[in-house]
Formats: sequence, C-alpha cells, structure tokens
Amino acid sequence: MKKSKSWITLFVLSLTLVLVVAGCGTASTANDLGKTRTANDLEITVTSVNTLNSQNDNKQLAKIDFRIENVGADESGAGAGDFVIETKDGKKHSVDGLSANNFGDAIPAGKTLKGSGYYEVPAGEEKVTLHYKPVVESTDETATWTIILPEK
Repeated sequence: MKKSKSWITLFVLSLTLVLVVAGCGTASTANDLGKTRTANDLEITVTSVNTLNSQNDNKQLAKIDFRIENVGADESGAGAGDFVIETKDGKKHSVDGLSANNFGDAIPAGKTLKGSGYYEVPAGEEKVTLHYKPVVESTDETATWTIILPEK
C-alpha cells in the first residue's frame, strides 16, 4: 500500500513539473525577439529590447535594436521612422523624435545596417506589437513582431 502511494505521489509531481515547464515555454514563444522578417528585400531582425526612463513620468522609452540586411539587387533605405509600436489599447506610437540616436541610412545591396530606434510608450506597458511600415516606399509589404518589454 505504501509503495503505490509513493508511485502516485511521484507521478503527480512529475505531471506538475511537466505542466509548469510547458507553461513557461508557451509564455516565451509570445516574444518575437531575434526573429527575422522579410519585406521590401530587407531581412529585418529585432536583436534586443530595453526599457528606459522617459522625461514624462507616465511614459517609458522602448529602445529597440535592429539588424537589417539588404538582400535585394538595389540600394534600399531603412530607419527608425519606418517602425511603429502598437500598444494593447490599439494606439500607435511612432519614433521618439527627441532622440538623436535613432538610426537611419541607405543600405547598399548585400550589406547590413545595425541601429536602435527609441519609441515612447505608456509606463508599465509589458507587451507591444512592432510594425514595419516604410515611410518612403509605396509598397504593401509590411512585417510585424510581438515584443515583450523588460522592466526598467
């Protein structure tokens, strides 16, 4: 009788551990950090995300680092202004124009551009959607990432 209780206890603990690990795995897949999307002959990867203090107490700055490779035959351009953040309330937040550190440049065919974009979002925002919608190009090609913002 004692052995069967031990096996049942061991089985329940093992099942609980499997469910906890599976639950953790599901939460982390909601973050597209490190995933590459292709649009307009550009392979765009969000390489890292940091949350910084803003001048406004009700806001925070999301610093998003990008790696953009031009896989096309012609020179192309990309910059922080080509990306917009959408928060859970459906509001869109464009690049923070006060930051002189926002990236943007022409990318020759076969070359890569790395840089950061700064976007002001409501304080406490945990998960956002990042949209690539080029400002200059008239194209329907866009890309989207779900990004988990780390705590400051």
